[in-house]
Amino acid sequence: MEPLSWNIYRYRLPFTRPMRMLGRNLTFREGLVLQILDTQQKCGEGEIAPLEGVHQENLEDAERTLLSILEGKEVLSPEFPSIRFGLEMAWNVYLAKFHHQKLIPKNLSALPVNALMTSDVENIDEFAQHQRQSGFKAVKMKVGVKPIEEEINRVLTLKKHLAHHISLRLDANRAWTLEEALKFASAIEHAEVEYCEEPLKNPEQLASFSEKSELPLALDESVYETGNPDFLPTTNIKAVVLKPSRLGGWKSCQKWVDWALQKKLNVTFSNCLESGMGLNWIACMNASMVPAPTPAGLDTFQNIKANLIDPPFQLTKGHYSISQDWPRFLCLNAEKIASGRLDTDLLKDFQINLNIGYSS
Repeated sequence: MEPLSWNIYRYRLPFTRPMRMLGRNLTFREGLVLQILDTQQKCGEGEIAPLEGVHQENLEDAERTLLSILEGKEVLSPEFPSIRFGLEMAWNVYLAKFHHQKLIPKNLSALPVNALMTSDVENIDEFAQHQRQSGFKAVKMKVGVKPIEEEINRVLTLKKHLAHHISLRLDANRAWTLEEALKFASAIEHAEVEYCEEPLKNPEQLASFSEKSELPLALDESVYETGNPDFLPTTNIKAVVLKPSRLGGWKSCQKWVDWALQKKLNVTFSNCLESGMGLNWIACMNASMVPAPTPAGLDTFQNIKANLIDPPFQLTKGHYSISQDWPRFLCLNAEKIASGRLDTDLLKDFQINLNIGYSS
């Protein structure tokens, strides 16, 4: 293999409107892009964008550690899953280009994506009508931000206006006590909800909740906090939600997918507000690992004004068509902050078996 080099870019992309996430109002998203390239200008890019409140590492820590790894001063530790996610992406996209291979999802023409309804949506009827027209098969509704009674009314109103073929998912982000969650579940028990993610402030009470309520649940924070599937509750659990940049990339997600499929649980791939670059890679992971993908949580891109890739991440009738070619990196929307020569021996641990299917 010919000599390689690397560049690190830093980006800051504004949102179209403030996003309420994890108790904070966000107005922009920032992160890093690692680019690996050769003398023939073949290149692969990967996104590294830890999100406060989800990742333990922050962006400054990630930048400092990434530089140290690329300079051969240290090896990557499990404390930096966002770096592994980006390194895997950059290196394997480069390898696919070097070997003149194209990423083509096996037996999948398009990946379904769920629509996202945040707590600031006021005209629920109009929102539901838009989802019917846009071809979505599922809607994920954020709950747990407003008073319980208001959240109950919002859920029932949305369910009333949603088309029957659109499933409703709820995400409480551990907002409630056990008593509050049971009150909420009882009030919506006839609403035919696909599942509710992490309703409890204290996740150790999930088993107690399921003893008293039949509301289907999904595990999200519990997945990356526990680390070991054997320690998770399974009663009334319908799905696991996987955030690849928090779990540490491809191999870690594969472990969780294998466990979930063995337990006959659905798998929902989601994101940590990555740009279209990261979302495209997550879509590839989803297509590769899950034989019959359920709608993925990748609708957050619609709140980001600028793009890091061309063509941009876009949906058609509620689906994402994964391109045969990796999108082009729009470096004009990022600032180069470091560069150097690459020792490929550092990246042997990051090569993965892409089961998506290849075409020369």
